[in-house]
Amino acid sequence: MHSSKDPAPRSGTLRAILRAFLFLALCVCITMLLNYAFIPPSSVRINLHNLRNGQQYDTIFIGTSHGQYGIDPAAVDQAAGTSSVSLCMADAYPDDMYHLLKLACETQSPSQVVYELDPSYWMNEQRNGSTQIFFYQDFPVSKARSSYFMDKITGLDFRSALAPWSYYRNLYAQIPENIRKKQSAAYKDYDPSILDIPVGHYGGRGFIYRDRVAGEDKGTYNNIPWDETMVKEKAARYFGRIARYCRENGIRLTVITTPVPQDTLNQFSQSYLQSHEYFTKLMNGWGLAYYNFNYLKPELTDRSMEGYWDYDGHMDGIKAGEFSTLLGQFLTDLESGNMDEGTYFLYQ
Repeated sequence: MHSSKDPAPRSGTLRAILRAFLFLALCVCITMLLNYAFIPPSSVRINLHNLRNGQQYDTIFIGTSHGQYGIDPAAVDQAAGTSSVSLCMADAYPDDMYHLLKLACETQSPSQVVYELDPSYWMNEQRNGSTQIFFYQDFPVSKARSSYFMDKITGLDFRSALAPWSYYRNLYAQIPENIRKKQSAAYKDYDPSILDIPVGHYGGRGFIYRDRVAGEDKGTYNNIPWDETMVKEKAARYFGRIARYCRENGIRLTVITTPVPQDTLNQFSQSYLQSHEYFTKLMNGWGLAYYNFNYLKPELTDRSMEGYWDYDGHMDGIKAGEFSTLLGQFLTDLESGNMDEGTYFLYQ
C-alpha cells in the first residue's frame, strides 16, 4: 500500500499524459500526411501567394468564377494604368470574399476593391464538403486565417478543421500524381504550370484564360431565376462587412456585374431586371453605386455567344481581354470623378 507521499501515482499520471500527447501528435502527423497526399494543388494557393510576392497592388478584384474568367488584371492595368490582382474564384461566397479581402490587406494597401457580384451566389447555399474549406485550407498562417477559422470553420463538420483530406478520399487514385506535383520545383516556386486547367491556362494574377474552341457545345440555359425571397441573410450580412471594412480603411468599393450573353439576357429579361433593381436599391442604402454591365450599350461590346463558353456568362480569353480593356477605361473614368453612366449604360 502506497503512502500519500509515494511518487508512484504521480509517475503513472505523467505517463498517461505523455501517452495521450504522443497519440495526439501521431494523429496530427498522419492527418498532415493524408492532407498532403489527397488534396490536389489548386489555383487558390497561387492566387494567395500573389498577395505576398513582394509586389504591391492598388486594385483588388474579389468575386466569383465570372470574374475569374472574365477579368484579366493585365488588360485592366494596360487600359487604366493601375496595378491589380484578382481574387475572383469559383465557389467564393460573400463570407469567403470577406476573409480573402482581410488576408489581402495584411500585405497590401489597395485604394480600390472591385466586387464582382453574381446574384446567384446570394440565393444559393454553399455546397457542403470540400467547397466550404476550399479557400481556408490554402490560407497562410495569418490573422485572417485565425478569424476565418473562428468565424466559419468551427461551425462546420469536424472534418473541415481536423481532417479535410476526408473530402477527397474517393480520389485515392490521384495520390501519386498529387505527391509528384507537390514534390516538384514548380510547385515550390508557385509555378502555375502544375495546374490542370481544361481547355485553358493560368493567365496570371488570378485570371484563368479559357481557349476559344470553334464549334464547341456550349450547353443550355442554366440560369437561376431571380427571387428576392430566396436571398440569404448571410450573403447580405457579409457584403455589409465588406462594405464597412472598405469604408473604415479608406478603400473605394466598386460593385459590378459582368455581362452575360445577349441570348441569356433576352431569355430571362424580367429576372435580370428584378435583380438589377434589387441590387441598385441595396447599394444605394450603403451609399454605393451598382454598375451592371448586362446593360452596356450595344455598340460598346459584342454580346454574341462567340465570346462565351457557356450560357451562364463565362467568357473565353479573347472576350475577357476585350471586356477587361473596357472595364479599365470605365474604372479610369470613375476615378476621375467625371464618369457619365450614359456613356456606358442603357440605364441612367
